[in-house]
Amino acid sequence: LSKQYHKELTKCEKKIEKLVEKKTRNTPEPKPNDPEYEIPQFVREIADLVKKIRHSFPYGGKEHHFQAALEIELREQGIVVSQEVARLLHYKTQGDTVRQLPHDIRGREDILLPDKKYIIELKQIKTLALDDHRQLLRYMDERKKYNADWGNKTKGLLINFGDIDIEIWYMFYPNPSSHSNPEHVRPQRIKIAQIAIDPLTSYSDAWNASSMN
Repeated sequence: LSKQYHKELTKCEKKIEKLVEKKTRNTPEPKPNDPEYEIPQFVREIADLVKKIRHSFPYGGKEHHFQAALEIELREQGIVVSQEVARLLHYKTQGDTVRQLPHDIRGREDILLPDKKYIIELKQIKTLALDDHRQLLRYMDERKKYNADWGNKTKGLLINFGDIDIEIWYMFYPNPSSHSNPEHVRPQRIKIAQIAIDPLTSYSDAWNASSMN
């Protein structure tokens, strides 16, 4: 009885955690009225591209379908694009020594725009979770710390070509000179789009013949 009780209690706790996470994710604070938090024009252009690409696939698609289409569009604009970039990960020891993680442990960046210092993480799932945010932030942190030419210029886009809606988040590091503790600048996340996908009935008629003899 005790084991069963603890099992049910754990399940309830996990459900509560998910509900809290969902509420937190769906209700971020309004964007600060600060020029540093203005959405770059390039990010707005990417968002427009994403909307057009998703609407070009009215019957849905796989993540790599959308990724290939976005790569084509970016390259046609003359942007240098790298895809599926496998990156070794690092760890700073208690002795303050940076070590590469053993066992060939890597992250994989979906799309990298090296000249613009952007990492783009793509999804094709029902809805984004905080773990999807953490994944991109992990990649950004790695670039910021261990690529001297990236540093605080590192930026990210988390894009979900979802079944229900398109969701896009812009992530960046604020200017450390305007921060009280420049060594502890936190990455900022701004939701810049959440647009409902047209239902299947917009593209296809459906009829019911299940009751016919």
